[in-house]
Amino acid sequence: MEDIIGDLDKRGMLDAFSDREKIGKLLEAPQTIYCGFDPSNSSMQLGNFIMITILRRLQDAGHRIIALVGGATGMIGDPSGKNAERTFLSPEQVSANAESLKRQLALYLDFSSPEKGLLLNNYDWWSKTNVIEYLRDFGKQVPINYMLSKDVVKSRLEVGISYTEFSYMILQSGDFYHLYKDYGCNVQIGGGDQWGNLTTSLDFLKKKEGPECPAQVFSVKLITDSNGHKFGKSEKGALFLDPAKTLPFEIYQYFINVPDADVLRYLYIFDRRPLAQLDALYAAHMADPGKRLGQKELAYTVTSLVHGKAVADECVKMTEALFSGEFASLDKAGATQLALALDAKELQGGTGILDALVLSGLAKSKREAREFVKAGAIAINGKKAKDETQTLTASDALYGNILFLRRGKKANGALILK
Repeated sequence: MEDIIGDLDKRGMLDAFSDREKIGKLLEAPQTIYCGFDPSNSSMQLGNFIMITILRRLQDAGHRIIALVGGATGMIGDPSGKNAERTFLSPEQVSANAESLKRQLALYLDFSSPEKGLLLNNYDWWSKTNVIEYLRDFGKQVPINYMLSKDVVKSRLEVGISYTEFSYMILQSGDFYHLYKDYGCNVQIGGGDQWGNLTTSLDFLKKKEGPECPAQVFSVKLITDSNGHKFGKSEKGALFLDPAKTLPFEIYQYFINVPDADVLRYLYIFDRRPLAQLDALYAAHMADPGKRLGQKELAYTVTSLVHGKAVADECVKMTEALFSGEFASLDKAGATQLALALDAKELQGGTGILDALVLSGLAKSKREAREFVKAGAIAINGKKAKDETQTLTASDALYGNILFLRRGKKANGALILK
């Protein structure tokens, strides 16, 4: 079978292994491999998407994958990466989030048959476990001193950690045990911040099943940009996979604007073409960085993976429209999305152009707006504005309600007529 571990390692994505040699041997034959997803939100983020792409690669190589949504653990709260206790979500909200994540996962992974993939919720078994069973069958297997040695717990001891979050790794251990016993799952993967939970669950499983148990775990690096900032964070916050939370155009723009130092690293992560091809692409990019060839390939690749090629093609058109100032080529959906991405404000029809410029943020005052118009620096939907007394109506708008305002060559704003 394809040496996925070797390829992922060359791409700089892997972090730690319980036993690299044994994992490599396991993956020479079809395995069942699982990764967990936390329903603390109704949508996953780009960071989660990295784990999804790895599951997809494993699935395409002939392995069966299990995407496990934490409907039970999501009610508890994973202390990993947190410096304080989580605020509990209601059971109804966790359940709704879990169902939403299941729908998202089904967009990217193949669950058409149990032989290819399974989409599970750990609430289905933990909700049937009583507290006595939990303490005897699970809690008994994990010594307190062992748990205290884990970084995920040690990092919280000074500020405090409740028994609830302290027990999270026991629940994750129970998940691995259940999936091993009922589905023959031998491999668990997770992000680098999950290493303590991964190793605890592996040790638990080997205690229950004996040292000859073939199960193994490995983790994936948490991605940061070249400045050490968390990957997938824009000025507006996290980049979500749900287009209602993060517009596809915003994801495209995130990658079109990454610095040259991040281009090759991100291409390695998201673009499955052979590394030699990506190296050649990056060399062509660096021969003339001003053309942003690498960023364009990266932005198109990621947007296509998340939202499909048709949406990525529209994002290219939107970007070209912003660059050129010509917006008429956009279809209604593209024009609407671009307006929202530009934080379009609502405008009453018949409002004067000076007030519109102030409302859009392209001018600080009506006096400044008047100077811009007189200087010929303002265009509305690609047409230069010449009259400072002009009022804006549906006849000026794309599709009857969208106005793109441009100042000079780079400053853009948008308004939507009410």
